[in-house]
Amino acid sequence: MNISRREFLEGGVAFGGFAATSTLLAFPDETNGRRLRIGILSDIHLMERYAAEKFERALLAFRKGRVNGVLICGDLADYGVVPQLEEVAAVWAKGFPDSKGLDGEHVERLFHYGDHDNGGYAHKGDNVLKRYGWTDAERNANTIFHHPKETWERVFGEPWSPVTHKKVRGYDFVLSHHMRERHNDALGLDEFFESFKPDPHKPFFFSKHRVLRNTVCGPGVWGQDNGKVGKLLSAYPNCCAFCGHSHQTVVREDSIWQGAFTAVQVPSLNYVTLEDGHSNKPNGYLAEQGMLLDVYDDRMTLHRLDFASQKPLGASWTITLVGDARPFAHETRRRIAKCPEFPEGARLEANIEVSDAGNGKPHKTLSLSFPVVTGSAGGIRAYDYEVTVYAVCFGGDASKATRRYFSPQCHFAPSVDTGMMQVSFPLDEFKKWCALKSPTGGAIHVEVRPREIFGKTGRALEADVMVVAHGAKTMADDARMRKSEAQQHEFEAKG
Repeated sequence: MNISRREFLEGGVAFGGFAATSTLLAFPDETNGRRLRIGILSDIHLMERYAAEKFERALLAFRKGRVNGVLICGDLADYGVVPQLEEVAAVWAKGFPDSKGLDGEHVERLFHYGDHDNGGYAHKGDNVLKRYGWTDAERNANTIFHHPKETWERVFGEPWSPVTHKKVRGYDFVLSHHMRERHNDALGLDEFFESFKPDPHKPFFFSKHRVLRNTVCGPGVWGQDNGKVGKLLSAYPNCCAFCGHSHQTVVREDSIWQGAFTAVQVPSLNYVTLEDGHSNKPNGYLAEQGMLLDVYDDRMTLHRLDFASQKPLGASWTITLVGDARPFAHETRRRIAKCPEFPEGARLEANIEVSDAGNGKPHKTLSLSFPVVTGSAGGIRAYDYEVTVYAVCFGGDASKATRRYFSPQCHFAPSVDTGMMQVSFPLDEFKKWCALKSPTGGAIHVEVRPREIFGKTGRALEADVMVVAHGAKTMADDARMRKSEAQQHEFEAKG
């Protein structure tokens, strides 16, 4: 296959993926020309038993899916101590005895250190001493960063160096271990690439722990490196780079990025985090996310997996290795993104609840109910929801506040994230409105919009609530809040 730098950079895209079944066994067709299949995880953080159980379930799914290798983008051992790394090896041996799959073929272990493994986390507090009953000397002896090479080679039985190069079915994998003394870039990577000569006609794969700066998940994502590695990889348009560390949910459509190379943010299997700026944070420890990579002669496909529900997290991402488009460049995605939309006939229910704040003053909360946007009818799934509230004191001030909310089931497959969403919007910030005592002294207008990750919003559901003494009632659906002073007076006059 002949491929130019521009052709690889501007590869086309197709969306497909798993059928929505009850089991991860329904992987794509086994006989359709696939050259390589890799299971992908990150930040497994083995410490408590639940983390090991998540790892076991993920490896079982990969085993049944007949992968050729498993990539983990660092943070294997939560405290960075030897017994936790040994547990990683033990769970691996249970999932892939003798590193062999169901068909007896070798399954390559594509692991590398993250900052928890090789960054000295064992020395932060007394948790390690209490957990293992160690003395300080015993803790030092069992801390990975004191002897990373010796530990790795004993536990995994393979040679270790800061940069490891492996081949799986003819495809190159370059694994960059996190090193305590070079935590923001990568020790030995410049020297490695001086002699590394990847096949320009096929992709090669790179993995490190920290986020490649100014690539995946936007410029503000937590845990970015200093940008040196991205500059180095920019010389290789056939590079597909994976990173972990930030624990971002792979439900995010900006978890994949195309520029001078391709980058992918791999979610944590242990727990995922959500970006700041939202008024709720669903429990990320309930999530079990990972990915599956399929490579063909003319394309690569990334499938997003929910091991908890054993269903796909969203449409698969397919990068064709020929073509004239760069569909995963974020500026392109932002321009062509569709708006998520509420289903036809959807309604917003809004009511004001008054409770005792404990200080002799009533606490007022706006309770909202509206359907979750899953995209099941051919649209797209909402990333979050923008709730805007207008509080009007008739004949006086009007104030506005906007908050964003995640669906409580946003970490899971769309087929799980269904039903009605309940939101409690505090009204305390509307001080003048909350001070009203007149039965007809004010009103609330609410607008709820589903939003996608690049900022586009769908059509709003709207509702109005009129204050009545110390409670509220929902007004007729056709009543709309007047937003100018003249309209406010007109609204008041109509009662």
